[in-house]
Amino acid sequence: MFDTEAIRAAHPIADAVEGAGVSLRRSGPRLVGLCPFHDDRRPSLLVYPSTSSWFCFACDVGGDVIDFVGRIRGTGFRETAELLAGPAGSRARRAAAGGGAPPPAVRTLDAHEAAVIEAAASLYAGQYRRSRSARSYLRGRGIGEETAARLRVGLASGGLARRLRGRDGWLDAARRLGLLSGERDTLAGRVVIPDLDARGRATWLTARALGEEEPRYLNLRLPSPLLGLERARAQGAAACLLTEGPFDWLTAGEWGIRAVALLGTHLSRDALAALRSFRRVYVALDSDGPGRRASARIRSELGARATAVPLPGGVHDLSELGRRAGGRSRFLRSLQQAHQGRQDACPTSTQHGRRARAA
Repeated sequence: MFDTEAIRAAHPIADAVEGAGVSLRRSGPRLVGLCPFHDDRRPSLLVYPSTSSWFCFACDVGGDVIDFVGRIRGTGFRETAELLAGPAGSRARRAAAGGGAPPPAVRTLDAHEAAVIEAAASLYAGQYRRSRSARSYLRGRGIGEETAARLRVGLASGGLARRLRGRDGWLDAARRLGLLSGERDTLAGRVVIPDLDARGRATWLTARALGEEEPRYLNLRLPSPLLGLERARAQGAAACLLTEGPFDWLTAGEWGIRAVALLGTHLSRDALAALRSFRRVYVALDSDGPGRRASARIRSELGARATAVPLPGGVHDLSELGRRAGGRSRFLRSLQQAHQGRQDACPTSTQHGRRARAA
């Protein structure tokens, strides 16, 4: 038999849900996100960390981490519990069977999926370059052409199925990832922001609506990364700025600041471990209640290596500041003040041929 309480303790429900590619945001004592089990357009998935449970009021189903992972993987209770039980205390049984660590609860990319994500990013980047309205939208949000090109921003205008047809297994991979619904581009009509590895290849995508319709963002059916982490590591960064959303991250890139984006306010164990690889993390999350609470939790977890960078009064997030006159200078002053007196690194880099100094 399995110790289900130990399994639940070893696998926090919020981490499992985010590992399935669901972005969560805090709403009081619970977290909310788009349900991966139906075509969810308004967040209907509720996650309760305090009780290690979840519920979708549209599907009218819920349960614990075993139920969630089982539904994601299409496995029954026993197989799912066996999968999750290793870290929960069944080491003796695994050793007797000669097995090592159990496989991950959520799959990683296979070769077809990796190729499809890169192909989609390339297609959408070209469509962005040809779209006057998309380029105007980014300019209106303070993001210039050079930054958009460097970070491979795209626009999903359709045609992905045509691009992938004839490649063995690629269409199926695109549908597994949530890039295609039948022949239709799931991200159509949205600005696409890729996460890039150290070689500049796209490994994950998020897509924002050009208007204010919900859902504001759509992601792949994959674990959400710390956006920009691999680029920051590839640059040998000892310090980084931690932002909340994708456009906050783009704004930091426009300003020449090495940044990673949390993509919400939930800090998973994997994200926490990744942030601990930096000597200094400057935290600049949104100024609303969830952002302030998340910032406090992050600084508590990271201890002395985390430093808060307050946003100017009346500014909700870094992206909003990027649209204001003098926003860059105001933020760099705040960053300088947060860094003042410290002998370690500051997360600035070369931008537009000049040094982005907090001065």
